[in-house]
Amino acid sequence: MHTALHTLPTLHTRCRRSVATMLRTVVSALLLHTTHALAPPAQALRTLAKTSGDDVRGITSAEAENALLPESAYFVGLGFRAWLGDEQTPIFVGRDPRESSDQIGEAFCRGASALDAGPATTPAMLESLLRDGSKACGACMVTASHLPKEWNGLKLFSAKEQRGLNKKEVKEVLGLAADLADMMEPVSSDVASAEAGFMDDYVEKLRQTIIDTSGISATPLKGLKVCVNAGNGAGGFFATSVLAPLGADVSSSINLEPDGAFPNHPANPEDKKHVAATIDAVAASGADVGVMLDCDVDRCGLIDGTTSKPEPVNRNRLVALAAQVALEDGNGVIVTDPVTSGGMTQFIEQRGGTHDRFKMGYRNVIDRAADTKPEPALLAIETSGHSAWRSNNFVDDGCYTAAKLLGRLAKARVDKPDCGLLDLLGGSLKEPKESIKVKLPVKAGLERLPDAEIKLCDALKACEGATASWAMEPVNHDGLRCSVGDGDWLIARASLHEPVVSLQMEADDAGGTAAICAAVLPYLEPFAEDIDLAELEAVAKSN
Repeated sequence: MHTALHTLPTLHTRCRRSVATMLRTVVSALLLHTTHALAPPAQALRTLAKTSGDDVRGITSAEAENALLPESAYFVGLGFRAWLGDEQTPIFVGRDPRESSDQIGEAFCRGASALDAGPATTPAMLESLLRDGSKACGACMVTASHLPKEWNGLKLFSAKEQRGLNKKEVKEVLGLAADLADMMEPVSSDVASAEAGFMDDYVEKLRQTIIDTSGISATPLKGLKVCVNAGNGAGGFFATSVLAPLGADVSSSINLEPDGAFPNHPANPEDKKHVAATIDAVAASGADVGVMLDCDVDRCGLIDGTTSKPEPVNRNRLVALAAQVALEDGNGVIVTDPVTSGGMTQFIEQRGGTHDRFKMGYRNVIDRAADTKPEPALLAIETSGHSAWRSNNFVDDGCYTAAKLLGRLAKARVDKPDCGLLDLLGGSLKEPKESIKVKLPVKAGLERLPDAEIKLCDALKACEGATASWAMEPVNHDGLRCSVGDGDWLIARASLHEPVVSLQMEADDAGGTAAICAAVLPYLEPFAEDIDLAELEAVAKSN
């Protein structure tokens, strides 16, 4: 370990929080006796602490306000090791195929004295800590998930907590990293490789999940044609190593080869180009199902190819289908983000479940589900495709969700060979006519984001006071959600990663979302100097 950390006596024997406190004390004392300006890595790390959420994310350019460069990654590794409070136990580091991931991963490994696990997925890195006999105290996945190629990030996992770090903990790590960057320069060292087998174990688990869910041994997917679009991220193995050995025809799959330039479209199952490319491939090949994966495979979206025209099974449809399958194992809580459809609560309750709308952010819904008492939570899921099941130790895993749903489809096709994913829902999910998200950039940047969210929520409250059909939801964990007439709704909230506040809304009638925007606009116009209203104005005038 690094000399700087050896100045902390009994580091490996103290608890994580004690280590953090002790390190801050030592650093503060040292800084009192120096007058040099903050080094660029320290500045960058303190900016990242302000802009990062449940994981570290930044742009891999020195010119970016929230830059994430190898030098910063080195100190994040050093800070993570100190936060864990363990000098000796291994830390495993995997990475997605982004062009910057090798350098950032290597730098993190040097800082953390960690072992390089090579190309991997986010679920596999977390499960490297959960499997029997694991000898690691922590893990890191180098990825920016669905974000564009110029971004990268670090997802951090603790063996002691058996989960990913939350927003508060990530800020603690970045604070330690910044303090260390004030004290020392990066040290060159060799990077050792981790033991093999993470991905092999993960693949075998996914196969077994399909077999168990379907109730069919050997080749439960025989006769099912599945088109996987991995978006040139890390998920191509799902087609070739998981589905094909179980009998699925994956010959129509596209973009399986990892390529950090993402030459075809973003590796994001919500991206319009990703969805369109998958629909086209499903339609051209006659595939029964399309599976869309993001770059690090902790999210998924699906396509039903058995309908007259291939239909996306994402956002509310994905939430509903996953909830239905989860509730087949018994009653319990389904935790979702706050932007699920107005008909979702009824859908879940009809199947014996309890719907808990909570905060946006995959870490928030997962932690909520893991802590739900007295009634157990069965599933934590966001409309973006993040999903974590109790049956999978609440690991955020798009491939696991796809495996569960494909297994359930295989089971249904035993009695109904032409059954599709949407047939499993039976048309019982009430879906809106329109659903949109209007982004309102904050002109002054991230520093003014909290103020902008307050102004947006105040505008909604003013609308409620002036419009009899509007009513605030009694429980709001994130932003402000408002019922608008019969079944229509909107929610105002700040972005987790961008200097943007947004209005997300649904309406049961054509032109309903434009009418909602037109009603809100006059109450936001006084804040036009702070918030860019162009998109809101355009939608309001579209009807």
